[in-house]
Amino acid sequence: MSEITHVCFDIGGVANVRMPREQVISRGKEYFGEDFSEGKLKQMIFPTISGIDVWREFQNGMIPAQRYLEFALSAGEFHPNKDNRIFFQSLLEEWCGVAYQPILGLVDGLKKHGYHTSILSNNNEIMYNTPSADAIKKRVDVAISSHQIFVSKPHWDAFCVLLDKIKPETPKEVVFIDDREENIKAANSYGLQGSHFRSKQLGMDQAFEELLKSLKEKGVRI
Repeated sequence: MSEITHVCFDIGGVANVRMPREQVISRGKEYFGEDFSEGKLKQMIFPTISGIDVWREFQNGMIPAQRYLEFALSAGEFHPNKDNRIFFQSLLEEWCGVAYQPILGLVDGLKKHGYHTSILSNNNEIMYNTPSADAIKKRVDVAISSHQIFVSKPHWDAFCVLLDKIKPETPKEVVFIDDREENIKAANSYGLQGSHFRSKQLGMDQAFEELLKSLKEKGVRI
């Protein structure tokens, strides 16, 4: 096994603790009314217009934030006026939750041990610029979001941009940490060492303990 020199993190579900879905829905009900539901929220966050996956287009930087917000509100059958756009943007920002402090501490510790740290996140121009995302962005050496590079994980091109920017001698020197299994499988197939952060299955704290054990088994100094 190659010596690990680089550790790359996802943001959502790894470096952020998202606001519970029921709290997001409750905030929506306060503003939009009692008929605001989980189904309505999903419909708005992930709108499809004329067969186009608007969320993916937004995530890949192909649609600006204001246009995305208009599509989202229309999908929820709400008027896309300024006040509604401002509220729905704030709801997305709140959904990002707060920074997960153990991961921030891990990043700081890795840097003290001489590891290069980075972010590769499927993200968008609203949620990538929240305080919870900024907390890890300001700590790592390189931060990359899909909306900046116009491609999302698990596509090879996203990992290619990462490798080009961090410049390890070989992909095997990179541990890639993500909460989505498909992204881990892709990273492994491209030669990186994927580590599945199973926050959805285990919760943040247990997933973090599992991650520490995995990093130690890979020879990473923590």
